[in-house]
Amino acid sequence: YNLAALKKTWHSPVYTFFSDNVSIQYYNNCLCHFFPCGSQKCKTKLGGVYHYQDTKDKFSMTNLKHHAIGCFSEDAVNNAHKGKDAGTNSGLIFVAFACQGQQPVNYTHRAHKLRSWLCELLCAGHPNIHLPSPDTLSCNIKMAFELCGQCVGKILRHLHFAMDAWTSPNHWAFVVWTVHLEHEGKMFSFFLDIVEVAEVRY
Repeated sequence: YNLAALKKTWHSPVYTFFSDNVSIQYYNNCLCHFFPCGSQKCKTKLGGVYHYQDTKDKFSMTNLKHHAIGCFSEDAVNNAHKGKDAGTNSGLIFVAFACQGQQPVNYTHRAHKLRSWLCELLCAGHPNIHLPSPDTLSCNIKMAFELCGQCVGKILRHLHFAMDAWTSPNHWAFVVWTVHLEHEGKMFSFFLDIVEVAEVRY
């Protein structure tokens, strides 16, 4: 079996509820594909589904769909098939990000109120991703903020400010403040503010 070529034929939205790490196995002397569940905490001891390949209904998605409903809810599976946003009745984050086929959904209109919304949001659409704890995320954000602060601090030491004034063709006077810097061998110039001069005295 060429599993890589076979995966290209799997277009059903049900496959999005399972891990990509599908393996070919023999279970009870029957050839089958084992689909690991995409949920971090699968509700079955097996942790996935055996999809038999030596039966007439080998193309049926019934057992995969049944398992997905058990781990992710029926609303999530139905909305994945319809390609629609989930209704407001379900509170599962995966329901809000149910996707059509293998195309990820990048936004949702639902307002999240729990403290863990950011962790759930990052893992939405990728149920096999696991964050050890909420502290992991906060530490990474803090580290990124500190590194960015150091980079910005270095740039701020090499800024050059300038001011220029001119009269437009309609005889209005303007003053502009600019900032200039060099970054990675390139020159950058930015307008900070422009003010119309109400009265000019000579």
